Amino acid sequence: MPPQPTGRYGLLRIPAPSANQVAIRFSSLANRDQFNPQGWPSFALTQSAAYPGWWEFDVDAQALADDTYEYEFVLNGNVATAINDPYADEITRFGGYRGLFHVAGGTRVDPVFRWDAGVEAGGGLAQNNEIVIYEMPLKWMSSATDNSLVDLGTFEEVVFEHLDQLKALGINCIELLPIEDTTQTLDWGYGTRFYFAPDYDMGGPVDAKFFIKNCHARGIRVILDVVMAFYSTTCPLGDPTSPLSDLASEWFMSPVGDGGRNGWGQNLFRFNTPAYGSYFAAREFLCQMGEFWVNEYHIDGYRIDDFPDIANWDFVQEFHDRTTAASNATFPGKPFLVVAENTSRQFVTTGPDPGNPNGRKVVDAIWNFGFQQEIRLLVTGSISTVPGQASRTLRVEHMLSKDGTWNGWSQGFDAGYADLACAVNYATSHDVQGAPRMMNVILGPMLQSAGLGDGGVDNVKSFVDQTQGSSGTGILNAALDRVFGVFALIMTSVGMPMFLAGEEFGDVHDTDYNATDPKQQDPVQWQRAKLPSNLAFEARVGQLIQLRTTNPALQRNEIQFFYFHPTFDQNGGTWVFAYARTNGAPLGSAGQVIVIANMCGQAFASFAFSGWPWGAQAVRETGFGSGTSGYDAGSNTFSVSLNGFQVRVFTV
Repeated sequence: MPPQPTGRYGLLRIPAPSANQVAIRFSSLANRDQFNPQGWPSFALTQSAAYPGWWEFDVDAQALADDTYEYEFVLNGNVATAINDPYADEITRFGGYRGLFHVAGGTRVDPVFRWDAGVEAGGGLAQNNEIVIYEMPLKWMSSATDNSLVDLGTFEEVVFEHLDQLKALGINCIELLPIEDTTQTLDWGYGTRFYFAPDYDMGGPVDAKFFIKNCHARGIRVILDVVMAFYSTTCPLGDPTSPLSDLASEWFMSPVGDGGRNGWGQNLFRFNTPAYGSYFAAREFLCQMGEFWVNEYHIDGYRIDDFPDIANWDFVQEFHDRTTAASNATFPGKPFLVVAENTSRQFVTTGPDPGNPNGRKVVDAIWNFGFQQEIRLLVTGSISTVPGQASRTLRVEHMLSKDGTWNGWSQGFDAGYADLACAVNYATSHDVQGAPRMMNVILGPMLQSAGLGDGGVDNVKSFVDQTQGSSGTGILNAALDRVFGVFALIMTSVGMPMFLAGEEFGDVHDTDYNATDPKQQDPVQWQRAKLPSNLAFEARVGQLIQLRTTNPALQRNEIQFFYFHPTFDQNGGTWVFAYARTNGAPLGSAGQVIVIANMCGQAFASFAFSGWPWGAQAVRETGFGSGTSGYDAGSNTFSVSLNGFQVRVFTV
């Protein structure tokens, strides 16, 4: 057995391979009025007989009074510099951070939390091929009414202020940006300090569990974004630049320059060599973390941040296998998903391959960076046909199917994937640098062209906030209709659709999205969701989401393109195309989803599709905004009006 978990909740065990002595000091929280950590009772830890380099303390053997205690460790008698427990599952903040433990009946206990066993079994949760992922930077989920840049979202705020609306919208999966405790109060949280405890500013363990419990009660899965390439320099595992508080960096931290990786100002985990013997301390620490959040918090999957910098597929595969097994053991049949942020676009990791460890898949899915790049080019009319390269037709077909997107760096198509649940398709994520919110992408140039400003952040923001109901409403609605088209393509593509919180109502940036700190401190402005145009737009997007989560044709892999305009591959041509998600049936069958897209600026009062595969069958439009449509039985022609860059979605 590994040294952690210890097998008994009251037995603390920490790594300190270079220490001569380790002590623990603690005090009841009730004594805060006499706060003096250096004066707290101190007890020596003993070296583990079974695990060299590990030190132990038995809380249950101390006959402590029932209470809640804050605790910290001292290395080598250095009472002025305390060290925290890297395995602390609850933390407090008062003159610094430290762990908490609870005692009842003389033994350490985990505070009772009452889950709904029937809900947690997972029968009401969507399978991976059915989900629409709502990427939620939890800290962004609250914005102050008097200052759009200052506030901090919490678990309880999301429960009471947003979950019902997300449920009504049709969302059935939330991907949380890191909620494990970090030093970054206002930023995204990609610098973990305590891997087993919720972020102090967001709420405690009960708050986090209450959030997940309420998500599950509404049929919403929760996927946790975890940072495993590196850890914060303030993490208790240790930093060699702080020798007085360096707990065990020689076991957990990779040597500088190892594998050519970079640390983004953090300490890289040591994956490639064992800490001692055959024990890979960093791998085991992170796998235990993954199992812990599954068992204690009932999370439904992981998004692995910065997959390339981990640079160890054996470890990632082990993490996938162990966390999936933990979920299956505790909640048999409950859906689970492990996704990697793989900027190298290696879909080979999502299926069996001789080059993968053990010939098996490494993760279930990856973020589809190629899709993000291609859809942004497509919806802005920026795909160019270049001699010797793939045609615009091929690039569109590959982007919307599972055949692998065009890669501008390699000048070829990426490898595809076996199933839609292997890809997360999106246009906008939290990392908005170079890829801002779609309303900024689309409305900004429209304002420039109309002579209404420079199209920058402030121009777009003020136009959205101040012109509704005035003469500018027409331009605003035209921009929102184009963003609806982006949603339509994402929701009907062969992949798991995802979008960033706030996109559902057309939020825009309030800060410089290309600056490191401001881009991370730009919370969702919920008051914009109440503006008339944004409110109407959100209702249309909700119809698309509900179509994606309920229509079987969109939960399968089949897609068939039945129209490309003859000049589609020409620069300056008519870029109209159409496709169907066929539900595995011949084109023209009932139960299919039809998408008609115009990706050029030219508008058409009536665009005719002769030889209409569905004949006289009735069609219903999803998310109707404006336009006409009709069928002529005599010529078997279906005609629709198309604005510039408009996408229309029909079901049969």
